[in-house]
Amino acid sequence: MKLRVPRRIKLWERLWASSILIYTFVATYFVWKTMSKYGVNWFIFFLLDAVTSWSYGISTARIVVALIEKNRTALSKWVWVAGISFIAPQLYIIAVARRVPHNDYVTIAIIIGALALFALFSLGSELRKARSLRHR
Repeated sequence: MKLRVPRRIKLWERLWASSILIYTFVATYFVWKTMSKYGVNWFIFFLLDAVTSWSYGISTARIVVALIEKNRTALSKWVWVAGISFIAPQLYIIAVARRVPHNDYVTIAIIIGALALFALFSLGSELRKARSLRHR
C-alpha cells in the first residue's frame, strides 16, 4: 500500500528537512574544530551530512505519516532510511579518524546517543501533534 502524502504535509516535510540542514552547518563547524586534527575531512563530512540530513528530514516526516495511517510497509521503509541517514555521518568520522584518544570516542558515542534520544523524543512529539490535528 502506497503512502498517501497530502501536498500540505509535503510542504511541512520540506520545511522540516530544510531546518535539519541548519544542524549540518553546526555539526560541520564542530567537526572542523575538533576532528580535523585526527584526519577527518570537514568538507567530506559536510557533503555527507548535507545529503543525509535532507533524507533524514523527509524520512522522519514520512514516519509520522505512516504511523498515523497505520501503514507498516511504509513505516518499515522510512525507519531504515532515517536510521541510515542519521548514522552515516558519524560512521564516516569513526572510519577515517586516526589516533583519536579513547575519551574522544566515548564523547562521540555520548553525542550520538544524545542525538538519537532527541530524535526519538522529537518524533514522538511530532506524532502527538499530528494525531491531535487529525482528530480536530
